[in-house]
Amino acid sequence: MISARVAPKILYTSADADPESGAFRCLLDMGMEIGNWGYRPILALPEEPVGASLPAGAGSLPSHALSLPRLRRGRSAAQYRSDLLQTAQSAYRLARIIRRERVALVHVNEILDVYAAIAARLAGVPCVWHVRADVSTWPSPLRKVLPRIVVALASEIVAVSDSVHREVFLEQGIETPKVSVIHDAGPDRAVFHVGVDGASVRAELGVRDEGFLVVLVSKLVELKGHEVLIRAIPQVLDTFPQTRFAIVGPELNGAHHRRYAERLRRLPAELNLGDAVSFMGYRDDVPQIMAAADVITHCATHPDPFPGVVLQGMSLGKAVIATNLGGATEQIDDGVSGALVPPGDPAALADVICSLLKDPDQRASLGRAAVCRVTSDFPSESFYRQLSHVYRRLIHP
Repeated sequence: MISARVAPKILYTSADADPESGAFRCLLDMGMEIGNWGYRPILALPEEPVGASLPAGAGSLPSHALSLPRLRRGRSAAQYRSDLLQTAQSAYRLARIIRRERVALVHVNEILDVYAAIAARLAGVPCVWHVRADVSTWPSPLRKVLPRIVVALASEIVAVSDSVHREVFLEQGIETPKVSVIHDAGPDRAVFHVGVDGASVRAELGVRDEGFLVVLVSKLVELKGHEVLIRAIPQVLDTFPQTRFAIVGPELNGAHHRRYAERLRRLPAELNLGDAVSFMGYRDDVPQIMAAADVITHCATHPDPFPGVVLQGMSLGKAVIATNLGGATEQIDDGVSGALVPPGDPAALADVICSLLKDPDQRASLGRAAVCRVTSDFPSESFYRQLSHVYRRLIHP
């Protein structure tokens, strides 16, 4: 262990400080844990309040607040020019902080945070660029140009999954030795484990002793595929009429997100589902909600880079169904530690849900194998060991 007096400083930065963002919570987890590996964390975040739902201890991390713009999709040429100007201004300000704090390395948390890599270059320090992106819906110019900017500016690139490496770089014709695939750390075993009690949640939702509960946990974002689950429900209720379905996650700001959330909430009535579906919104008892479930679903219709909710459900010993694309294919061994289904296929999803509800032994078997897989293949120690190797290689070449 390096003493705190001489431990190198790592600056973690993200222009997205939404407490509900999985990527932002990963950044906070890195900031809180990296001290145990011989480094001192510093955060650079936009001027936003720290939410009450953030992990305990996150508020004590040393941080700097400054305006941090992000390149965004679907904007006009004038807006892009404004973004570029703001990026240059923020990069200059961040470079001053890097020099003043004597930062040894900058860790950029997401692919859109170009300002941070420019700041690292201006300050003359190495830059690790963490890529967690699904670029499948991006316009072609941005999908082609941005990965090349990443390769040009980054000292080393960490892809969160083989899926991200393939989609963001290889499919764009970019092959570079700068990319390392390092899976994110698995869930906190003190929080997500087989001993969590979900009885109170089943009672809250009115799930009878002979009934079943199917859960989906995700922000109300269209790419997460909530509608696929809702459209699968009539087929499930035909065989298991006592089944209840819980959709857990907040609605996001923005007109398109609101329209999607409104459409989702209308859909159960249009399908005559009665009270079978509950929209629970944001909850801080996700482990208990997942523990209450008989089956957990993740219905993403586009490649989810490395869905944390899948590993959380697996850690709880639950039968998890996910779509067979993106990072979920690297988390679940189909038919052994979970189940994979085609994206956007309600009938296929309903078939697998029904097969699991009718077979408690199969659910239990998948759950046991899931716990073993998370424990053996995605321990947090492995993530931080690999990340610290990257840091050492760049700071002490």
